[in-house]
Amino acid sequence: MMNALCDTVAEHGPAGYVPVPMVNLIWTRLQNLTTRFLAALARGPMPPRAKPTPKPTPEIPPESQPQPEQPPRARRKRLTLPCREAWLYRLIPETGFTRFTLQHILADPEFAGFLAANPKLIRILTPLYNAMGIDLPTEPPFAPDPPPDSRRHIIFGTPDCTASDFPTPTPDFKIQPA
Repeated sequence: MMNALCDTVAEHGPAGYVPVPMVNLIWTRLQNLTTRFLAALARGPMPPRAKPTPKPTPEIPPESQPQPEQPPRARRKRLTLPCREAWLYRLIPETGFTRFTLQHILADPEFAGFLAANPKLIRILTPLYNAMGIDLPTEPPFAPDPPPDSRRHIIFGTPDCTASDFPTPTPDFKIQPA
C-alpha cells in the first residue's frame, strides 16, 4: 500500500503542478515512514522507556561568553513539508484510495489492538494519518475486560452487591422540584 502511495505521489505530483523538489521530499518521507514502521514491526512490542533525568548545566558568567564578531550569513530557506490537516490528500487528490484503505485498516479492531499494544507504531503512523486527514483514536475502540463476577455473596451469604436495593423507577417517573 505504501509503495502504491509513493508511486501515486511520483506520478501525479508533477502533473498536479507540485514542484519536483516537493515531490522528492514527500516520496522520501513516505519511504522513511515505511522503513521505520517495518523496523518497529520486526522488533515487536517494547515497553516504554523511563524518562532520563536532566543533567544540570553549569552557568557561564555573561562576561566570559564569546561575542560574535560578524553577523551570521543568511541561509537559504529549507523546503519543508506542510503541516496542516490532510495536506497530502489536498495536494494530490489521487491519494484518496490510500486514505480510504487507511481508514478501513484503522477501523479493524485487531489492528487497533495491535496499535494499542505497541505505542511506537502510533507515533510512527501519526504523520501519515495527519497528512491524509484521518484522526487516530485517542483510546482503543474496544472496552477493557469486565471484572470477574463476585461470588462473595454465595460463599459468605452476604447480599449480592450487584443487585439493587432500590426498585427501578417506572418510565412515567417524574422528578419533582424541592
